Amino acid sequence: MYILGLTTLGDAAATLICDGRLIAAAEEERFSRVKHHSGFPYEAVEYCLSEAGITMADVEHIALYWKPWVLRHKAMQAVKSLRISRDMFMARVDRGVTQVSGSYLGMLKLPRLIRERFGPSRFKFHYQEHHLCHAASAFYVSPFETAAILTMDGTGEETTTMWSRGEGTRVRPLKRIKLPHSLGQFYSAVTNFLGFDMFGGDEWKVMGLAAYGRPVYSDFLSRRVLSLNGSHDFHININVLDHHLAKRYQFGEEITRELGPARQKNEEIAGRHQDIAASAQRVLEDAVLHLLDGLYEETREENLCLAGGVAFNSVMNGRIMLESPFKRFFVQPAAGDAGCSLGAAYLIHHNLLKQPRSFQMEHAYYGPGFTSEECAAALSAAGLSFETLPDSELLPRVARLIADGGIVGWFQGRMEFGPRALGDRSFLADPRRADMRELLNKKVKLREWFRPLAPSMLEEVSGDLFGRPHRDPFMITVLSVVEEQREHIPAVVHIDGTARPQTVSRKTNPRYWELISEFKRITGVPLLLNTSFNVQEPIVCTPDDAIRTFKNASFDALVLENNLVQRAK
Repeated sequence: MYILGLTTLGDAAATLICDGRLIAAAEEERFSRVKHHSGFPYEAVEYCLSEAGITMADVEHIALYWKPWVLRHKAMQAVKSLRISRDMFMARVDRGVTQVSGSYLGMLKLPRLIRERFGPSRFKFHYQEHHLCHAASAFYVSPFETAAILTMDGTGEETTTMWSRGEGTRVRPLKRIKLPHSLGQFYSAVTNFLGFDMFGGDEWKVMGLAAYGRPVYSDFLSRRVLSLNGSHDFHININVLDHHLAKRYQFGEEITRELGPARQKNEEIAGRHQDIAASAQRVLEDAVLHLLDGLYEETREENLCLAGGVAFNSVMNGRIMLESPFKRFFVQPAAGDAGCSLGAAYLIHHNLLKQPRSFQMEHAYYGPGFTSEECAAALSAAGLSFETLPDSELLPRVARLIADGGIVGWFQGRMEFGPRALGDRSFLADPRRADMRELLNKKVKLREWFRPLAPSMLEEVSGDLFGRPHRDPFMITVLSVVEEQREHIPAVVHIDGTARPQTVSRKTNPRYWELISEFKRITGVPLLLNTSFNVQEPIVCTPDDAIRTFKNASFDALVLENNLVQRAK
């Protein structure tokens, strides 16, 4: 039985499962080349059907991650905001009108539109609660039979944070926190206060910048903006910092008096901005640990699943691993809204159809893949000279290129699901070079100097790097690197001595594991610097995307499956 899961607002995506097994999953942005694509994921759906070799007529259930008629709470919040200020009220009304007319009404038409686009089908269409989809996206593909679940994001229909318990084939909500109290909206508002763009997903920048600062404003933020209470809850004071006004880069008198004026987009980043980022990061982490203490008291579970956009905060996840009462935790690689397509599909399979669990998500490689012959044809069509080599020649050669200082665009296998490049669509470089971070950020990626770069490491040696065995195939946690190891791999160690690793398994990605092993044979270092294969656009999906990036950017070599292109010197 085929079940299709969909997300259609920002980070539109599609997931297809068959009899509980994940067949395909991809974000629409990888096909449209528009970051955080909003709208129906037509091309992602077409890919999923093609990957399975079926048509829409073979799909029995389609699940959407939203109940568009749940509007009352948001409407009431808009009315209440009028008591605070007209600007706050109008910001909510403008956003609400756009969402209702442009998105929610369209959701009600989806069954008809899908049949018009993809042909006749007798599928049953299901609208699912947003946070329940988040919870399902983590629990049902986790290794746990039972687990506590915490989901956190900007907002769903009205819920921003939810406690749940997963038990076998059931996810049972325990507690909901609703608007305007939102950890995701708090962090997004700070993102815009710092002159970045929440709509561009710039929360990553705040997390990276935080390591350079001191949390000197955390007392103010925890007293006046994001405060905690004894019932393991939190409160957002929108009188001081409001997400909807922050979207317009409008900030009130109290917060600008305490933090100084909001940073302008092209303004140089000063120490004060670094301190604001560090303070917001600290307050967020403390709030989540506070919630988790309560969730543990409620469930007494040893296993924890996390989902929602806030679960991408890998620095926070490192603290959860070390400081929360839970012994084991799982975050699936598309923890944000794109992953709700996964959760929506599995909700139908397990909750509605009562089918047993049989699948565990051990990797993220569920997007399009291309044969070496298809890659060679694309290179020939682009007029590029290349060599086609067997892995026995190619992998040592690429490892040597990297060891000699080259930056390689590495394209193999099926594209990753989620925002992290995990060795199938990656830029690879030498982690030993202290100047490699600046070289990649400034000359190749064309992004801010403070953005950290991550290591892909052999899973077996994680204890050497972090002082304890660690498994993270999805690059979702940040941990402190053993001090004596830091000087050997400066390009992947952040200013605070931490790194965000991907542990690479020989089982799930044997070719990438072999490449890292070849680099180790040459250098003695069992890891590579890995960052996403893209330049100011979504991660590359097709050979043509990779070739276009190679032609337009400054890096040394391109590998498309078994085809090697080296830039003329």
